[in-house]
Amino acid sequence: MKPALALPAFDWRPATAEDVPALAALYRAAARRFGPIVYTPGQVDAWAGFADDEAGFRDYVLAADTWVAERIDDGSILGFCGVAPAGEPREVNSLYVRPGVTRQGLGQELLRRSLERARVAGARGFAAWATPFSRPVFQRAGFVLARTVQGEFAGTMFERYRVERREDAMPPAPV
Repeated sequence: MKPALALPAFDWRPATAEDVPALAALYRAAARRFGPIVYTPGQVDAWAGFADDEAGFRDYVLAADTWVAERIDDGSILGFCGVAPAGEPREVNSLYVRPGVTRQGLGQELLRRSLERARVAGARGFAAWATPFSRPVFQRAGFVLARTVQGEFAGTMFERYRVERREDAMPPAPV
């Protein structure tokens, strides 16, 4: 068994308009790196291409309560997670970790912190559209599969997983 990698030291802060280009690059890199494992080339292009929609991507980041993990030693962005600021259930809009720092618990930690922020603000439940890559992270955080659908994104069909979690299903915060 391989030893677990240590979670990189990071600051957690709100995303800003100035972060959007770096977050788009991270999103694109994740889609290009991990997409070919389960998606066709056309699906990868559709997924990665969203990062090129400047206005759409900016809204994707800034309309949600999006927070970033910024490496302490060099200020690079390691990942980001965004949760809708209103609505019930609260939608987890984004959860991305930079290739090269995956499988270290960072995605799980970003999701935990983001859900806790929303819970403190009154959220009673959460939902997300998960990919084959994010679905295990959501399931470890207490989300359950609600349904699987075929849907179009950027003119391309994808299988998507709707995952949901009630607030009373939230695991306790680590001590």
